[in-house]
Amino acid sequence: MIFRILHLLLVTGAYLIAISYVLYRMLQAFPGKKRWGKAATWLGVVMSVFFIVVLFLRLFNLRSWYLPFQTVAYLWMIFVLYAFLMTLLFTCFRVVIYRIPPLRVRLSRHLQATRRGYALASFLLIFGLIIYGLYHFTQPKVVELTLEVDKPVPDWKIVAVSDLHLGTMSSEQLNRHIDTINALRPDMVLLLGDQFVINWRDFTPMGYTNAFRRLHPPKGIYAIHGNHESYHGISYNDDPRVKQAFKMMNIRLLDDTGIVVRNALVLVGRADSSRTHPRKSLQELTASVPDSLPIILLDHRPDNLAPAQQCGVDVQLSGHTHNGQVFPMNLLQWCKSLINGKLYHGYRKVGNTHYYVTSGLGGSGAPIRIGTTGEIVVIQLKQKGAAE
Repeated sequence: MIFRILHLLLVTGAYLIAISYVLYRMLQAFPGKKRWGKAATWLGVVMSVFFIVVLFLRLFNLRSWYLPFQTVAYLWMIFVLYAFLMTLLFTCFRVVIYRIPPLRVRLSRHLQATRRGYALASFLLIFGLIIYGLYHFTQPKVVELTLEVDKPVPDWKIVAVSDLHLGTMSSEQLNRHIDTINALRPDMVLLLGDQFVINWRDFTPMGYTNAFRRLHPPKGIYAIHGNHESYHGISYNDDPRVKQAFKMMNIRLLDDTGIVVRNALVLVGRADSSRTHPRKSLQELTASVPDSLPIILLDHRPDNLAPAQQCGVDVQLSGHTHNGQVFPMNLLQWCKSLINGKLYHGYRKVGNTHYYVTSGLGGSGAPIRIGTTGEIVVIQLKQKGAAE
């Protein structure tokens, strides 16, 4: 809880710096237009109070009434992010131009008109990006992986999805994704965490239970919890109605558990690191499973790739990062991966272990994707050296 509060305070501080800078530049662009200046200031103040209140309401396990407010707040945050970047870009442009005397003189003559034109163009561009992002959120891609392992493998088609964030994603959208998954005719479906961002009591009335019941892979549906299941009291909850809800959805939870599926494949599900009591080590989880069978590890966060290789895991599947969800967050994650060597999105092989971090299928906060694409991952295992 303390970590979450500190995180929210950091987000709030960054937001206040960004909105203050945008409003300052806005008032510079329209100094003589009192109505424009007053409107921008009041909009900024009211929406900022609204955003901060909604942000800190995340600390509580709220019901579905909260979701529309969350969507509006996060769309506003994205608007402010892009407004800040566009304003910063114009400031950098002025710094460069002012170093070139002829251009500096010309810009100085038309500075006010340039400011206003740039502000209006920026608003239209940001509005267009948000509309595009809301549409693009509904257009995931299917990623196909053929992974070779040094063991006999079943001829199964495995579909993996992560970060549905149901609550942010509507039941209608989930049903469309399930139509896509069913059309792929999977033998097994794996859910990699952060399925829900709502109270478990809302699963059924919001239509998610009936949607999951439309999935019928012959080898089953298996899931692990992510950090959001922990935040909303779904994971590690002793209420028997929670377990009954997942049973109704035909989902088998792997909570720090390793199981053998049809004597052909091992699934190991790790508890998320957000849990309040220590989770088992991967070495403990793999000690009791047969290493003669291919081992697939489900771990929501790709924080540390080394244990999977050390424990003889053949495939690790993770999510959590959303590939940044909106530009330029994906670019920042890519830069971080160059510095710390972590995998934030995509495929990597280390030794005999395959890793894939999916960008997820849903979105955190708001149903929007800009510069990233949702994914449904299809995995086909192949024995190394086996004849075609």
